[in-house]
Amino acid sequence: MKKIKINIGVIGYLPFEFDRTKILNWESEVFEIVGDIEDYHFNNNSDTMEWGYSDEILARELPNQYEGDFFVGITYVPIEDNFYARRLSNNRLILSYFEMFQILKCENIPVENLLLRVLYSSIIVYQRNEQTIPKTTDWIGFTHDDTRGCLFDMNGNKSDVVFSLDSPTICDKCITNIREDKVSDNCISTIKKEIQKIKKERFYKISEFVKRKPVLSIVISLIFGVLVSLTATVIYEIFLRNMINAQHSNVYTPCPSNFTNVSAKVIEADSIKDSEL
Repeated sequence: MKKIKINIGVIGYLPFEFDRTKILNWESEVFEIVGDIEDYHFNNNSDTMEWGYSDEILARELPNQYEGDFFVGITYVPIEDNFYARRLSNNRLILSYFEMFQILKCENIPVENLLLRVLYSSIIVYQRNEQTIPKTTDWIGFTHDDTRGCLFDMNGNKSDVVFSLDSPTICDKCITNIREDKVSDNCISTIKKEIQKIKKERFYKISEFVKRKPVLSIVISLIFGVLVSLTATVIYEIFLRNMINAQHSNVYTPCPSNFTNVSAKVIEADSIKDSEL
């Protein structure tokens, strides 16, 4: 399977920590990141309501020339219609963390998960549309309005995106539609496997489990505590027994044959003294 090459750039300032190495080192059989994640600055002001940037302005801000098959820009400014992602001309996309960062932070979801989700969904769009990324204004009907934890959830309510950022999936209906657009089963199955790696950190998953099932969590903790205590006791007893055996083995015990010889010599000496007397 030929990997799709993707360029990524940060447009403007990101007021939060973003782990670029996580994206650059992401292991995938479907895509690869070309070069580094480079930085670009805004040269134009906002032109929509509530200080947002229209597709027209963003198309000027993103580079037109790049090495990969398509380009993804990351920004923090609001974009047209208050979407969190929009498709632009010349196989380019823009992902905005405006309002999204607060949603992800509230749910303890790594901010990088949103970018990974957009990358995988864009790859499928690219393949379904004859290796092109259509503009958002070009209706393609790839999404569904209801939330299913699927890559193609519409997320009309931005907060619904959290349901597809922790082990997301591709729903059966979407798989049928993707197959109809001649995307190979190998590609679909590989993407389904890889998106399962898009997860919350284990600490927060454990924390959520404790909140959902506090009684069961207490029982598990008690059982675990008893097992640890028993294990420690067994290890201590084994260690103590070995120490005692080692001490016993170091105690000096006279050799019986030597003791016999010494006794015989003492008796013989006594006999000589008696004879002399």
